[in-house]
Amino acid sequence: ITGLGNEAVVTTDTTLADVTALNTLDDNTTGTVNAGSITSVTGTLAKLLTAYGSNGITGLGNETIAVSDTVTLAASDLNSLDSKTSGTVTTSTSLATLTGTVAALNTAYGSEGLSIDGDEAVTITDTTVDAGDLNILNNYTTGVINADSLTKLTGTIADVNVAFAADAASSATISGLGDQAVELTDTNVLAADLNTLNGYTDGDIDASTVAEIEGTVTALNTAYDTAGINGLGNEAVTITDTTAAVADLVTLDG
Repeated sequence: ITGLGNEAVVTTDTTLADVTALNTLDDNTTGTVNAGSITSVTGTLAKLLTAYGSNGITGLGNETIAVSDTVTLAASDLNSLDSKTSGTVTTSTSLATLTGTVAALNTAYGSEGLSIDGDEAVTITDTTVDAGDLNILNNYTTGVINADSLTKLTGTIADVNVAFAADAASSATISGLGDQAVELTDTNVLAADLNTLNGYTDGDIDASTVAEIEGTVTALNTAYDTAGINGLGNEAVTITDTTAAVADLVTLDG
């Protein structure tokens, strides 16, 4: 067959088992391919993005989509595909790993337009994250979150301790934590919580936002004497003991 290559094309398919065929058709003509008949399409994420990003294909935008990748997907690419159709985008039940920033991953898991199984492993690419956001991500999947790229966690001491505890648990749901610096945002903390946090990480803990610290004299002295906890020294102190040794109080007073 000769003479073809610049004509407009109108598809009659309603279901497309492999989006590769649509991309091939688009490559075969400089004319517009009207794919408005299609209501569902399947393919790898890369090939689906090629089809939806093509200026030569029209009529797409309300289809249900099945993403066939099973090894790894980037959350940012999933979010991009999600924005191109009002239909539901479903990932494979065999998908092994999702990757990306915590923000992109939480967007993907939280999207009403994306259907993600929820048992895949996750690899984050951030170097600094808010612990509260990391905990939200941890609640989206039963797979283990690889947080080895992180060098700093920020947030409240409650959120930071929850994240580190998820790594320290016997059935850990977060991995790679333990040497990150921590930047706290609290103004009031318990000395016991600070000491717990210090036990979770070898990194420095910046507690400079703290305006009041509370706890037993023993816990307070431990926090103040710990080299890994920085930024303390001018905050109000509330002692919760009913009995305390004078020597320990003198030590606390500095």
